[in-house]
Amino acid sequence: MAAVCSADGLMTQGEDPVVQHWSSREDFEHFTQLINAHRLVVMGRKTYQAVMPQPQPERLRVVLTSRPETFAAAGIPGQLEFSAESPLDLVASMTTREYDALLLVGGGTVNAAFLQAGLIDELYLTIEPVLFGLGTRLVDGLASDAPLQLLGIQQLNERGTLLLHYAVERVMLDSGAQAS
Repeated sequence: MAAVCSADGLMTQGEDPVVQHWSSREDFEHFTQLINAHRLVVMGRKTYQAVMPQPQPERLRVVLTSRPETFAAAGIPGQLEFSAESPLDLVASMTTREYDALLLVGGGTVNAAFLQAGLIDELYLTIEPVLFGLGTRLVDGLASDAPLQLLGIQQLNERGTLLLHYAVERVMLDSGAQAS
């Protein structure tokens, strides 16, 4: 899982879903490297609509939504797909398609659903030195604790942007979690 958030744990600045409006160039460079290192990227509908990523033949982006039929015209098999599957079902179906790893890039409800299902091994979390007060939480609706172990910390710029790398303890918290 990869995310950028404010020092108060918010991934959006109020109602503005566009992270690039407030996050650093250094975070964008790190995020781009992570994307390029993965053949499979998973995100929620709101993240997709905020970013509108361009399809790429070498990378499958899966957007989790409760209404995949709404996005049927935008889908490109093997590049941009929309699904209503649970995190566990999605991982199982992607495994049969020979994907052995995925990068989860949000949003808060999808992050919580994957954590609840025990499907996150690592978290790359960029903390930008700013406070918002209002916005989307890093995990929204997490029913239980998700223990983390710090693997590394790096200051990305003079302003104090921090990149934290954590291992996530893989325990199934609640198998009933669903993505939005």
